[in-house]
Amino acid sequence: MKIQELLSYIQILCLLFAVSLISACDTNNLLGIDEEMLDIDLESESQTLNIGDTTTIMATVNYSGDSAVLVYEWQASGGRIVGDGTSVVYVAPESAGSYTISLEVSDGTVTERHDILIEVNIGHAIVAMLNRYWQGNTFMQTLTYRLNVEELFRDNIRLRYEILQETARAGAFLSIAINGVSVVRNRAIGVVQPEGPLTIADEVDVSSVLTVPGNYELSLTLEVVNVMEDAWLLQKLTLIGVEGTISEVR
Repeated sequence: MKIQELLSYIQILCLLFAVSLISACDTNNLLGIDEEMLDIDLESESQTLNIGDTTTIMATVNYSGDSAVLVYEWQASGGRIVGDGTSVVYVAPESAGSYTISLEVSDGTVTERHDILIEVNIGHAIVAMLNRYWQGNTFMQTLTYRLNVEELFRDNIRLRYEILQETARAGAFLSIAINGVSVVRNRAIGVVQPEGPLTIADEVDVSSVLTVPGNYELSLTLEVVNVMEDAWLLQKLTLIGVEGTISEVR
C-alpha cells in the first residue's frame, strides 16, 4: 500500500472514531447547554361536583428557566375550561361521571403533563324507574308519569332522556309534554336498519314549565313507523335541578 493511501485510510479511521465518540456523549453537555428543569402539579378546590357546578383548578409550576416562555395547554375529557395560565375555572358537564382535566406545559424543548380527576354527580335530581319499554300495538305509544316537585334548586331545570332503539327496524318521532305543554315536538330519533341497538341521549330545558313546586303530568310519546313489541326502551329519565318523586301512571 502506498504511503498516501495509508494516510488517507488512517484519516478515515480517525474521522469514524470521532463521530462515534460524539454520538456517545451528551450533545447538550458538549455544547455547554443545560436542559431546564420543569415540574408541575394540579390542585382543585373541589374534586367532587354536581352537574353544572364549577371549581377553580390551580397549577403549581417549578421551572428553572424564564417562566415567560412557558406555554400552557389545558384539556378536559368532559365539561369546559375557562381561562388560561396557572389558574382556570372548570365547568362540570350536564352528565354525571368521572372526568380528567389535563395540563401540558412546555418551553419548546422540555414538556411536562399532569392530570387530575373530577367526579361529577347528578346532585339535586329526580330519576324515573329505569328501563321501561314503550308497549302497544298502535303507531302512537305513550309513557306517562306523575311528577311531584318538592323543591327547585336551579334556574335551568333540565330533563335528560336516554332511549334505546333495540329491535325497531326504523326510526320514530318523539314528543314530550308536561301538563299538556310541549317541550319536545316530533323529534326524529333512531335510524333505518341499524347495525345493532342504538342509544339516543339528549336533554331539554323545561324551566319555563316547571316554575314552582307542585304536581305535574309528564308524558313521552313515540310515533313509530313499524309496530313491534318491546322495540323501544326508555333506559333513563332524569330531571336535573329539582327534588321530589316520580311514578309511572299505567
